[in-house]
Amino acid sequence: MIFERSFTVLAFLLLCCTSGCSRSNRPAGEPALRNISLPRGFKIAMYADHVPNARSMALSPSGVLYVGTRGGGNVYAIIDSNKDSHADRVVTIASRLNMPNGVAFKDGSLYVAEMNRVIRFDSIETRLSRPPTPVVVNDSFPAEASHGWKFIRIGPDGKLYVPVGAPCNVCLSDDRRFATMMRMNLDGSNLEIYAEGIRNSVGFDWRPRTDELWFTDNGRDHLGDDV
Repeated sequence: MIFERSFTVLAFLLLCCTSGCSRSNRPAGEPALRNISLPRGFKIAMYADHVPNARSMALSPSGVLYVGTRGGGNVYAIIDSNKDSHADRVVTIASRLNMPNGVAFKDGSLYVAEMNRVIRFDSIETRLSRPPTPVVVNDSFPAEASHGWKFIRIGPDGKLYVPVGAPCNVCLSDDRRFATMMRMNLDGSNLEIYAEGIRNSVGFDWRPRTDELWFTDNGRDHLGDDV
């Protein structure tokens, strides 16, 4: 099932990359997997390794998994050519980018969110071996590093949603763009504030049938474990 496959990809790709496992240093049987408890009907298995600093992911209709990184500066494409739920190869789409955390896929194009801009790789799946020079979609976002990495998704209205985190731990900025969820057309036009008072969202999605937007929001730091 698509849902089961997506769950497997999400759960173990993140586990693998954050724990640093690889085929060369993890013993046979992947003991880390045996320590994970899952609900009835779910299973987990290795899908891909050698994807350092993996952060956000987007799965294209053809099954290519695109992965952004917060600290590595790279964007990857993970390819399962024979559709056996095990990746055959990992391709580096771009490198030396500025925290390319967020990735989204639409109509053959890969959108990547850097710190202060969103770029686009057109017809990417026909050019994986020689990725094109990206098109700058919009480069008017703030450049502050604090909470500046971005998770992005394309909404049911066809617009690209881009959060802009607060530039500090606790503050109110005169720049209304901070601590918001913004959205724009896919060509970068009509950038606007969609919702305010969102300190730092690192994930969101729309509820089917109602199109309600649900999001995570990382609250302020240093309050202790019990507040």
